Amino acid sequence: MNSMRILAVIPALNAFDTLSKLLPAVKAHIEDVLVVDDGSVESDPELASRFGVKIIRHERTRGKGAALKTGFAYALDNSFDSVITIDSDGQHDPAFIRTFLRAFEKTGSELIIGSRLDDRADMPLARRFSNTITSKFLSLILQKKIEDSQCGYRLISRRVLAGITLESDHFELETEIIIKAVRAGFNLEFLPIRVLYGKQFPTHISGPADTVRWCRLVLKLIGTKTLRG
Repeated sequence: MNSMRILAVIPALNAFDTLSKLLPAVKAHIEDVLVVDDGSVESDPELASRFGVKIIRHERTRGKGAALKTGFAYALDNSFDSVITIDSDGQHDPAFIRTFLRAFEKTGSELIIGSRLDDRADMPLARRFSNTITSKFLSLILQKKIEDSQCGYRLISRRVLAGITLESDHFELETEIIIKAVRAGFNLEFLPIRVLYGKQFPTHISGPADTVRWCRLVLKLIGTKTLRG
């Protein structure tokens, strides 16, 4: 594991306040950190030098999925063995990074997703309902138990990133990764995590719009060889 190169990919939109707290905590566990600024209204020119991270900026807001794809392309181009994706809003506890890395080393699973299955007491009701429905539906169509379809805290190996082609630009990309990775035969594992919720952690999810995009994605893939196997 010591010889493996791991990159933390953090998609960010107007999140410089939370990043100033998050980045030191992430850097305590992973040396290489990439922030993909998805067209924030204001930027912090000193962020990279202050925390020793790489920043790639989108000139306009393109969506979380687009920011993640920019990070994945950077990881592939720079020979990283895997990425850990972590949200910029402070909800994901960086202490679990070590748990992801240990699970990767122990199981060899090439897609490890944080599961909030046992930690939903403080999850907003609408998000809990959405996650439950989408996870059950994916479990049905993939014939595999999907504990948490929407958690953005993940470890994804280089083989997965190189082995699937991603199209989505918004929050549905995280579902696209699950579908295509499972259908391509990659091992998928879920890892129990804790998540912080509250007013101090604003969401960028646009409920109706993102739900429509999610449905379009799944319906599209149901009609392709991706789901027919």
